[in-house]
Amino acid sequence: MFGRLEPLVNASTLHRGLILGILIPGIVLSAMVLIAFAYTAWQCRSRPHLHRVSFRLLIYATVSNFILSVTLIPTETLMTGPISAAACTFAVFASNTSLLFSAGIYFCMALNLQLVLVHGVNGLKMEKYYVIGSSLLVAVCNIVPLAAGQLGPYNGTCWYNNPDPATYMRWVVGTLTFWIFLMASSELVCFFILISYMIRRQMSVKRMRAGISAEMSTLQYAAYSAAPILQFRGIILRITLYPLLSCALNFSSSILALYLANHLGNTELNFQLGVLDLCIFNARPFLYAVLAATDPSLIRAVSALRQPPIAGRRGTRHGAGSQLRSQSPRSSTPFSGTLTLVDGSKAGSESESASRARQSVDALERPQQADPGIHNTHTHRDSEQGTVPDSSVPQNREDSIEFQI
Repeated sequence: MFGRLEPLVNASTLHRGLILGILIPGIVLSAMVLIAFAYTAWQCRSRPHLHRVSFRLLIYATVSNFILSVTLIPTETLMTGPISAAACTFAVFASNTSLLFSAGIYFCMALNLQLVLVHGVNGLKMEKYYVIGSSLLVAVCNIVPLAAGQLGPYNGTCWYNNPDPATYMRWVVGTLTFWIFLMASSELVCFFILISYMIRRQMSVKRMRAGISAEMSTLQYAAYSAAPILQFRGIILRITLYPLLSCALNFSSSILALYLANHLGNTELNFQLGVLDLCIFNARPFLYAVLAATDPSLIRAVSALRQPPIAGRRGTRHGAGSQLRSQSPRSSTPFSGTLTLVDGSKAGSESESASRARQSVDALERPQQADPGIHNTHTHRDSEQGTVPDSSVPQNREDSIEFQI
């Protein structure tokens, strides 16, 4: 990744054709995905499905990857002929900036899931700090070497241009490789914390189910046992694919870059590792664009556009929500009984059973700040695309966990 322009992989037309063959599909697919994002966000029917922190972070990362792939094409072209110092320096600065910013955004996606679901932090309020923090890191790590004259043409390449190997290594590691490796490691840590927390919650629910009173209905049990990390499990696991892919690409590229920086020389092994490093690096825009094109929020938005507009939309949605509840195989009591429990009014023996269930949950788990958002909405579960909000129940969009992840 970071040794992509070394002299050992700078020789053949076949090599340039391979790189452009990987880059061009990534550019085209990224452009198509961004156009789809813009169109669905412009349409009123599909716009509500895109209201999610992780999706907005995905837009920033996709734009960054698109810029990265575009700046790499003139860089490859510059290598075929005389190199302009200004153009070469700009190409290195733009590619490094886009690379580090996208890596930071993908790390923020993993961090946001942990903060919202495990620690109860409001993701909507944290969103601006994710962007500001990533931008500050990118500015420091790229403006400093640019001001110090460490970027530009060197020995027929466009990369860090310090002739001293030790100084060259310090600049590469200190301004790029270290931060990429740190964010990849942090993404992995966030993923394992999230998965372990999800498993613990699932085990707690199973223990509560084993000790629950037979008097409580299935629907009442679901109202008290559904935690956000379980309720939106499908969407959460799908979102984790972005930082996991980033982790895999950054780990492999960092290791290859460090090896090539420490083992200089035009050997056959170095040439093969350099080509592999180039392929991994230039495949990033295409792989990320594939994941972005299959994002659950985008799929739901496109599905909403494919459905014909219905007159009297509010009443229709109310009727559809009621029909979904009445057809749910898990429902064994009228919906009004659930509303009575959620609202806190008395409901005879069923209310007492619900109270005992709540006490069992509190005894099994520590209080979670994210849990109050469980009962803010009544939803119909969709295992593939998440949950569809029921419009018959008032809901606070700013407090809903679904929009914070």
